Amino acid sequence: MNKIAKIKPIPKKGGMHQFTMQSSLRKNGLSRVPGTRVTITPYFDHNFKKYLTGLDEDSKKINLMPDEKEMKNEKARVKKLREKLEFETGLNLDPRSEYYKLIAAPVDANTKVGYSLQDGENVFNLSIPEQHITFLWLSNHPDVCPSLEHWEKGLCSPSVHWYVENLQEEVEQKVSKKREQNQAAVILEKLSDLKRRKIGIIIGTLGITHKTSNEEIYTLLDDFIKANEVGLKNVQQFTTLASLSDDVLNAKWLAKSLMQEAVVKRFAGGVIRETELSPAIAPSFEEFEVLLADPANQDLMLVYTEKLKKSISLTYDII
Repeated sequence: MNKIAKIKPIPKKGGMHQFTMQSSLRKNGLSRVPGTRVTITPYFDHNFKKYLTGLDEDSKKINLMPDEKEMKNEKARVKKLREKLEFETGLNLDPRSEYYKLIAAPVDANTKVGYSLQDGENVFNLSIPEQHITFLWLSNHPDVCPSLEHWEKGLCSPSVHWYVENLQEEVEQKVSKKREQNQAAVILEKLSDLKRRKIGIIIGTLGITHKTSNEEIYTLLDDFIKANEVGLKNVQQFTTLASLSDDVLNAKWLAKSLMQEAVVKRFAGGVIRETELSPAIAPSFEEFEVLLADPANQDLMLVYTEKLKKSISLTYDII
């Protein structure tokens, strides 16, 4: 049975409310028009004066493995694979070999440069030695993330467009993500209308204000939790806010509400004031939140709660 490997575009989301070509591409997990390609050549590490081939048992990646036993096993595995592919192809696959240099800069003007990755599935049959070799140097290129999990954890550059598919890993990630989203949805269901409103205002990107209906807030938060984004950033932000003590949540909510309603503003240097000429309340928004959350500053909390009440007509109790 043939072993297949795939390099796929990272499913970057965002900006879908804007009806542009870019938003349409993102909606379908693409970063460029289908059929277009980007040429990648073997990556040359100028520090070590050799190519990243995936067949170098003395590579930096292997030598930095923390477990010595695992490192030795990986060195043996990579060496055995390199020797096997060299035997099957007759090529010299040393990381300083002319083979990789000629892929990047062919002598013959009619020879294709590098490998062109398309903005879709790039499939490699690893039972074909030449395709296996190509897949290995591509998957070790800095422009290709080792896995989707690496991307989600921020272990790859934001400019990376592709990742190496690991079907088992991705299935496990999807199950884990769905489980986390379901748990967050249960938390949302149990929250009071007031706490949902406060969390929505603190998040700050959902358009929730003091005038938004309870039904709309519930829907917006539910959509936020279940958004089909890469990773669990939304879920983690929601569950963190939902777990805060009432004192801390109220302080964060009041600070955000005061900014939202322009009762206080951020001036030069991030300083928080009511007006440009009024005394500074806090040196930054974050420190303003801390100030309001401090039990020793209960009077300040009450003062700004009253200022918020006077600035807008509330249809619900604040605390």
